[in-house]
Amino acid sequence: MQQESGCTLAEGFSFWEKAWAQVSFFAMGIPGTVGILLEDWPWVLPYIVIFWYGIPGIVMRHLNCPRCPHLHVYGDCLQAPVSLARWLIKERKTTPHSKLERSLFYAIFSLIPIYPLYWLIPQTVLLVTFVIGAAAWYSAQLLHFCKRCRVYSCPFNRVPLTQQVSSTPGR
Repeated sequence: MQQESGCTLAEGFSFWEKAWAQVSFFAMGIPGTVGILLEDWPWVLPYIVIFWYGIPGIVMRHLNCPRCPHLHVYGDCLQAPVSLARWLIKERKTTPHSKLERSLFYAIFSLIPIYPLYWLIPQTVLLVTFVIGAAAWYSAQLLHFCKRCRVYSCPFNRVPLTQQVSSTPGR
């Protein structure tokens, strides 16, 4: 297994890519959570499930990250620190996403930017911070990371089919 700095799959992840992904992710999640807490705190519980558990507990642990060769083959991960990803993701999966997994993936990634908006509208600073964080995170995912992704069964994968086959380890 190559070390993090030697990841050659999809050029690995630079410090700045990891920083952008983490900072923009938390710039979306923290204002969303705080905004809901300030307006109507019981409604934060579903958002905790969607955002704070949905990403590390479902997407990272069961959906995309176990299928990503970065962590298990090359010792790298977009998530910082890599040790957290290794702790969360015990085994590698090689099967495609099932219909249920795809549905769960879409539900989480759709609800994260939509759910808190109702509570953020009266709070301009939190709303603007949330929208900037969400725009930064989703645009980086869809326009940069998803075009280099090696989780081929991911619903957001944007790698052309010809590159998928030619860049798969062992093929």
